Amino acid sequence: MEHPFQMAYGLDMADGQWILAQCARRGVAQVRLAAPAESEEMRRALQAVQADVEQGRAALAVSAPAAQTVVRRLRAPFPSLAKAARIWPSLLDVDLPFPVESAVTGFVQPRVVQGQATTLAAAIRRSDWSAFEVQCNAAGVQPTHADVEALALWEQQSVDAPSARADASRLLIWLGADHVTIVRGRGGDLLGAHVLRATPQPSGSGDFVTLWAARLQPIVAAQATETDGAPMDVWWAGPRAEDAEWVARLRAAMPAVGQMRHETHSLAASLLARALARRAAGNGGINFKSGADTHPALHRAAQRRRQRAYLGVVIAALVVLALNFGERHLRQRQLSAAQQNLSHLAESITGAPVVRGQELLFVERALAQRDEDTRAFREAMEEDGLEERVARVVQAADELHVEIVRLNISPVALTLQGSAPGIQVLETFAEKLRGYGWQVQADTSGLALGGRPQFVLKGMHDQVR
Repeated sequence: MEHPFQMAYGLDMADGQWILAQCARRGVAQVRLAAPAESEEMRRALQAVQADVEQGRAALAVSAPAAQTVVRRLRAPFPSLAKAARIWPSLLDVDLPFPVESAVTGFVQPRVVQGQATTLAAAIRRSDWSAFEVQCNAAGVQPTHADVEALALWEQQSVDAPSARADASRLLIWLGADHVTIVRGRGGDLLGAHVLRATPQPSGSGDFVTLWAARLQPIVAAQATETDGAPMDVWWAGPRAEDAEWVARLRAAMPAVGQMRHETHSLAASLLARALARRAAGNGGINFKSGADTHPALHRAAQRRRQRAYLGVVIAALVVLALNFGERHLRQRQLSAAQQNLSHLAESITGAPVVRGQELLFVERALAQRDEDTRAFREAMEEDGLEERVARVVQAADELHVEIVRLNISPVALTLQGSAPGIQVLETFAEKLRGYGWQVQADTSGLALGGRPQFVLKGMHDQVR
């Protein structure tokens, strides 16, 4: 797809200190602002960015929660990328701790390595993704892109500090505000990504250093095995990596496996924000905000491109008609060229071959089909649409500490399975849903672990009764 943006922004929402980077298409990512999240300066900067996003002039990228995102390398036992594309979800399902059907997924552009199709895949539970979107909306951030932290960091590592050897063993350690991301690979190839869910800061550091040493042991051992014991280049980045004394303590606690060379990025704190901006500017990386989750600005930009293409088809058709009045030889030459352009324009819209002379008919059918395909999304974005109804249900459950295990919702029906702190809370939850227009009935089905009553809520919406 043609990239519609003049500028892309990357926002690292780490703890209370946010970093906003920007990158023009084919440009270099630079930090625009680093300030507290609640500061007036950051608020004004984000307002300006959001205005550009709504006008379709800019993209805003964030990273999905690293602790809830799973990254896997997939291999198909054949070189056909077309065949492999059909089985990537199945291969990923086998390697996930949750069903792929309940996840938001993304795949990197595949390639063939040693006769096998290979790709990188990322997945996050739909419930975790929905909670993240609610968190972004509450913070006044409405991104067009949600990338994968580990993949973005690894790619930016190659930009900021390219390896001198194509097969160099590399380890990137991102000391974030509330977690540690460890990405390892050989040369430019990523071999694995790991997340340590703990706060990497000196306060209360004894427990963290112990956890750090235990977790690093198998990671470093796996890296040494997969790179044949080659010397390891260890790069440090992240907001906590600017504390040289703290980094030194963590280095000392790392397992002694082979030879290691340590370096800290010169722009350590902004590595993620700059990575997000650069990948969005190049229309690269994984974007979890796709399909039904696509930002409205992207839909509007795509619609404008379709309208321009449709206008081009109409103009080309008029040119074809006008050429009939010209000199016969010249008319035939121009008609042939115009007909070819018309066919190319029509095929660019329909995405399939068109019958010569029936370009407008095929284009109208294609546009009508696309309008039907996006109908559900447009209806969801309407006031009291599906997105608003989902948000209300999730918010009500969160307020009452109701755990949702499965949620199936459509414009007309709702099925919700989960557990509640008690029967009275369940009745209160059901009453709240009725207040939102859902005529639900609750059935209990025993107790979950911890003694919480399990339940199933089913019902229809008032608008269809």
